[in-house]
Amino acid sequence: MSSRLDPSTYLFDLNPLLMDRFCKMMDSGPDSLGWRGLAARILPSLLEVRHTEMHAAAGRSPTHEMVWSWAQQNKTVGDLIRVLEEMGHYRTSDCFTLHCLICLKIGIFNYFKSLFYFFLLLLFVARNQRACITFAEVVEGTRNFHGDLKIGESTFSEVYRGRWGNESFAVKVFKQVKCGSWKTLWEKFKTEIEVLRLYQHPNILELWGSFSEGERYCLVYPFLRNGSLYQRLHHEETEIPLSWKERLDIIKGTAKGVHCLHTAQPCMVICGNIKSSNILLDEHLQPKLSDFGMARLRPHSVNQSCTITMNTTSHGNLGYLPEEYIRDGKLSVKLDIYSIGMTLWPTGQKVIQEEPKHILLRDKLSLEAEEKGSVDACLRFMDSRAGQWPAATALCLLRLGLECTSSRARARPSMETVLQKLSQLLPPPFPPEDQPRTLDDTNPPSFNFSGLFQGLGAATEKNCPGNA
Repeated sequence: MSSRLDPSTYLFDLNPLLMDRFCKMMDSGPDSLGWRGLAARILPSLLEVRHTEMHAAAGRSPTHEMVWSWAQQNKTVGDLIRVLEEMGHYRTSDCFTLHCLICLKIGIFNYFKSLFYFFLLLLFVARNQRACITFAEVVEGTRNFHGDLKIGESTFSEVYRGRWGNESFAVKVFKQVKCGSWKTLWEKFKTEIEVLRLYQHPNILELWGSFSEGERYCLVYPFLRNGSLYQRLHHEETEIPLSWKERLDIIKGTAKGVHCLHTAQPCMVICGNIKSSNILLDEHLQPKLSDFGMARLRPHSVNQSCTITMNTTSHGNLGYLPEEYIRDGKLSVKLDIYSIGMTLWPTGQKVIQEEPKHILLRDKLSLEAEEKGSVDACLRFMDSRAGQWPAATALCLLRLGLECTSSRARARPSMETVLQKLSQLLPPPFPPEDQPRTLDDTNPPSFNFSGLFQGLGAATEKNCPGNA
């Protein structure tokens, strides 16, 4: 991350990590030394203060919202530090001094205190973190972002592969198509850094570095040679098929990563963009959740159902999103539950079917289950490339997928329930030829398939292995 900073630096050019640290300090401060005290000095009217209060009530950072608005007036770091000094808030002005070691009218004592903290920070990084890749090494490793090394592209970013010593990395470079999109790009850049730095988990992609250099905003990750789940499922001519056991492990690992984010403290994370192309696979085929630019952080104490303005161009595949989000912009953890349901189908088919006329896979399976209701009718959708699925495992995944993708958000299970049901799915204790062939066949008695697809969409706890 670039460390060049002086009082003339525009606020909208400020290091996102530094701005994030400042916003957290102000958000948690008392009225006179918190965001309200700052609002009284930089917001033009009481109406703007009310708008900021609404942002705080919705779980967003009030400091970030009003400083961003203030930054549009070409305000600088020096302007902000002068306001903080007027407030007597030397702790937050030290936040900037710690970053750039510039003494700006805060006294010699605060300068040396900042210098001391700076060296403590360097010592902590040296002792506790791996060697960090530099931006110069990213440029060198990608041959200055050469087109031959581009391995992916989306609406807002391009992804390049590079070499760093004996290791390979992937770097996401955010596009700046037009000036009006800068705020959107900056938000995605900052959010992804925040999620990946604060919420580390074996099933969440590791962040190696983040840079804002010139007009480039980059995030660096390890390069995962096994690609994405989407590639392994749908690029039949180039990829080795995943066995049903491997697919089940990938589903379980993905659910663990999402459960970690939903239960994180002090804020839960709503991913908002779970799909098979964002589930990456490492050398052991362990899944890694990626692409958190659209994530939302919500304190557990606030109402988790809120409405946002949705930009449909931000999503590569609307088939993973529930109707209440597409139609009304209702954002909650149940959005992620729906997306998880669309990824755990054991069919190997795309979520939007080309025949007949772009029907959703969930609608196709629901219709089949309601009309025919037999094991054979449902098992014919299983991906034969994965080998012979155990009927109990396949049917329970189908049922769980239908529960997660219920049209009613309240009927969808919690992530904890999803994870619990997935953890109970093990190979059955009887050979494939002895598995049930109709929904009324309950032998052996440990697996009850009767009524397995009754009441589709209701989040019930029965009929899956371990729950009978």
